[in-house]
Amino acid sequence: MVVVALALTGCKPRTRIDLHYLPGFVPGSQNIFRSVRIAVPPTTGNFGSGNSNVGMIYAADGTPQTPLVVADAGRAFNNALIKGLADAGLMPVALDSNPGDGKPPEGSDFILTSDLEQLEVNKRFGTIQTVHGRYFSMRSVVRVKFELKNRDGAVLYSDEISGIENEPPNPVGTEVFLPLETEPAESLSVALSRAVGALMLQPGFRAALPMRSVEPTPTSTPAPQSPGASPTP
Repeated sequence: MVVVALALTGCKPRTRIDLHYLPGFVPGSQNIFRSVRIAVPPTTGNFGSGNSNVGMIYAADGTPQTPLVVADAGRAFNNALIKGLADAGLMPVALDSNPGDGKPPEGSDFILTSDLEQLEVNKRFGTIQTVHGRYFSMRSVVRVKFELKNRDGAVLYSDEISGIENEPPNPVGTEVFLPLETEPAESLSVALSRAVGALMLQPGFRAALPMRSVEPTPTSTPAPQSPGASPTP
């Protein structure tokens, strides 16, 4: 009876995607801030704690083939955000809930909230067969709304950031590139890492947090000359 019910409703076996953060994927996003404590409440959004549908694999004729799901998407993104903040030099403090007054708890200098607005990946097979397999295109998008507040609850930074990954990469001139990622899990993880890393590069976010000082480049000292040697011109 279960098999008949599934067939009648058109349900298809789903593939679970395990998201992971890629450290240092976005150049310039590591070791840029001073080590201040920043509270990080759970990520909010329209994704529940169970499995969330995030996309589909489509056959060459456009027929939906395999639904793609992520388990506890909000927590997966929140874990990535905490790792990204730590990689950037900050001291993230994971909270169990968002404080009622919206201010950072005692011992934290800032509080960063995140609202996961979009988490999506779709893979579409084509009809062309190459030596590397059947041609496909894939697009992943992770869109998040961030808000940073100080101890007084004043908003220092607020913006929406998107991480996008397209496969295969766009051609440059007449040069066509092969896909860098072939699995939806990897593609969506790249988009997630881009969204987190891009936060660290935002001018408004950087202006609100203390940056690490850049050490001056030491000037070279001329090597001592041996007695009797001619002076260097």
